[in-house]
Amino acid sequence: MLQKLTRPSLRALRQFGFGAFIALILAACTSKAPDHPFLPWDITLFPDGTSAVFGAHLGVDSLLDFKRLYNQKADLAIFKDPDKKTSLEAYFGPTDVGALSANVAIVASVDEKLLDSWISTDHAKPDPTPSGAWKYPMSDEQIRTAQNFPIESITYKPSADYAESLIERRFGKPESIRHANEASAYWLYPTKGLLIIVNKEGRDLFQYIAPKDFAKLVASIPPDAPSSK
Repeated sequence: MLQKLTRPSLRALRQFGFGAFIALILAACTSKAPDHPFLPWDITLFPDGTSAVFGAHLGVDSLLDFKRLYNQKADLAIFKDPDKKTSLEAYFGPTDVGALSANVAIVASVDEKLLDSWISTDHAKPDPTPSGAWKYPMSDEQIRTAQNFPIESITYKPSADYAESLIERRFGKPESIRHANEASAYWLYPTKGLLIIVNKEGRDLFQYIAPKDFAKLVASIPPDAPSSK
């Protein structure tokens, strides 16, 4: 269920996390965190409805900007869901974000028609994924183009397990909570552009998007998950 909730970026964490890398590399380099200790609760809001987190201005900065900021290589792939939705995802793997370490996956802002044209032009054989989506490799030319696409959303999966009390202390009380089951809940912060998947049996997931686009995250939540204030 979590895989459906956080698609497409959580899917990238799952797929690439097992080492099944079929995407090409933006650039190979040694991972090194920036000097500024960006923290997951450091969210900057802008009057135009966008936001910045981890040093990246969502909807403005590109995949390449993030890669340069953290001096971190990224693996890219195109995914097509069973419902035919197409997305471009970059997996940055374990990344030191300030004093914290986490797996980071990014969804790029790009016209789906362009991605579909790339798929049809290359005739590349896709690989199936556990979520039911198909994963397509990308050519060198496509990688060079894609690295300049703006960042739509960031999924952050910390190596540390955060207690609910710590999450509430750092992020504040969520505007609403939706319960998928006894083990997980979805904490919604629409004014921050933040959705937190709180897992009692595993690590939590933090998804960031520009507040003006928060509806895209809400749409990914299972409709049968009841809401509570």
